[in-house]
Amino acid sequence: MIKHWQKLLNAECIVVGIKEHTVYPIFKVGSVSLARASDKEYINHEISKCTHIDVLLRDPVDRFVSGLNEYCRLNNSNIDETLELVRQGEIIDRHFAPQFIWLLHLYRYYKGDVTLRPFSDIKKFTDIHEGGNKEKIKVPHLQSFVDVDQELIKNLKKTLPLGQIIDELIDVLP
Repeated sequence: MIKHWQKLLNAECIVVGIKEHTVYPIFKVGSVSLARASDKEYINHEISKCTHIDVLLRDPVDRFVSGLNEYCRLNNSNIDETLELVRQGEIIDRHFAPQFIWLLHLYRYYKGDVTLRPFSDIKKFTDIHEGGNKEKIKVPHLQSFVDVDQELIKNLKKTLPLGQIIDELIDVLP
């Protein structure tokens, strides 16, 4: 199951500092706005120096649809054909991969506590609003891409060891 996501897990991992906060930006969860607001970046092994990381989470279905639309926009591809290729496992992309995969990626470099926050908390970190409000084509979500995140968001507003989150949800991955 993890092999399916290996390409995404091997990408560069970045955590941003915004004033007194450290935040892990996830694609389609305010990542562009957070990056623009940052005053420091921690990349890969530098992340282990962080003492606490905030993680914004978005509604899994909304994020999947938005991420698939973004992938299609960037690749100039038909959304229905792309959805079918995603369903068949032919296309995997960070824009619509489960947010849990992003936490697995972070776990390669960071073993401490994270606070899982609702996407609406982005206002606590920045007033910048970049990249959103693009027209989206409605498509059915793939349940296998949202199941793990639906379990993950049950922990919103909690501070937990990242390893505990990984251990509890790893078996939910498609």
